Amino acid sequence: MKTNVLNVYIGFSGCKVNQFEKNLLSEKFLQLGFNITTNSKNADIIVYNTCCVTEKAEAGCRQALNKFHKDNPTAKIVVTGCYAEKAKDYLLSLPFVTNIYQNNDKINIPEILSGTAVHYSSNLNFEFKHSFKERSRAVLKIQDGCDSYCSYCIVPLVRGKPVSMQKDLVLKNLWHLRDEQEVIITGIHLGKWGIEFGENIQNLMYSISKESYPFRIRLSSLYPTEITSELLAILAEMENFCPHFHISLQSGSDRILSLMGRKYNVKDFVKSVETIREFFPLASIGVDVIVGFPGEDLALFSETEQLLKNTDISYMHIFPYSKRSGTKAASMDNQVSHTEKIERVKRLRLIDNEKRVNFPKRFKNKKLFCLLDKKENNYFRAISREYLKVYLKENPGKNEFAARLIDLDSLIAIKD
Repeated sequence: MKTNVLNVYIGFSGCKVNQFEKNLLSEKFLQLGFNITTNSKNADIIVYNTCCVTEKAEAGCRQALNKFHKDNPTAKIVVTGCYAEKAKDYLLSLPFVTNIYQNNDKINIPEILSGTAVHYSSNLNFEFKHSFKERSRAVLKIQDGCDSYCSYCIVPLVRGKPVSMQKDLVLKNLWHLRDEQEVIITGIHLGKWGIEFGENIQNLMYSISKESYPFRIRLSSLYPTEITSELLAILAEMENFCPHFHISLQSGSDRILSLMGRKYNVKDFVKSVETIREFFPLASIGVDVIVGFPGEDLALFSETEQLLKNTDISYMHIFPYSKRSGTKAASMDNQVSHTEKIERVKRLRLIDNEKRVNFPKRFKNKKLFCLLDKKENNYFRAISREYLKVYLKENPGKNEFAARLIDLDSLIAIKD
């Protein structure tokens, strides 16, 4: 017998913020009496949270929408997120797209579709209990928007100005997640948390440190100048903090950083890495970097290449520059060819691979504290506090456990 309960599938592309928003929307749909399905073919309603940070991301969104319709032609498809903000008219012209919801309306989609009263006037004024779970680690978005207006970045145009979750609500929502093993605190520009009401990320982490949350805590990316000795001293006193830092660098050339409109220089980046190592000698340090920015000749690219090779980092996320209409960089002279961008990506990946191979060697005969992440082939993959992925032959259980690496080449570990 067919029930009147509607099946909702929520898809997303892009960053951890979009991942969090998917879980928040799922939780709200469940509270309003909908059923959440993990198979879009079974859905009555498909909600797709999009990304437009690169041309590739936009193309992926278009492909996903076409596939949703092809696989489930009777489903009601609604689109939200950054690509919906940027290309509303185009998306509405697609005959299978039922409606578009802007980022400001995203949090209210479940209420809008169910015809119930809208409760939230701000997209960061909510309580999150993580009742819908797909992953072993929870994510909590505490900040949205950005006003840095870097010359290559479309985010300020589609996400708007910085907005932060009030501190008391951050602390409350973290307590709602007390049954989790790990919580990742994230935002579009996390380091700007609290800027609207005279607070900062350092003060927030001090307050969090006094709460004695029963799960481990990980931070998403920060700018080099946001990683201060004062912040690191607070984090070093937290027993549950994961020593894993992701730095939004983008270029190792001061000339390119200036053209990008970044508010720091190479010395700031080097200092941030050195200061992290003072407080957390074994921390994992990841770096975002863009290659092929307009005006980046081989000499300037080599500055980035040498900086990353000679700096004590653990891994990189490498992106070829993607021209975004509406940004300053899109009209700059000396655009770099696609072929040259790909070649530079390859060169940096050689360094990245070397970093990823060498980083685990620091943990030979050292204790790692890990959480089970997922089953992968015939092994159980676990994530250490340092964001090292290790593999065990036996299920280690859901709680954090101590392990030792016994095979550095394939990252096989055993429970201590």
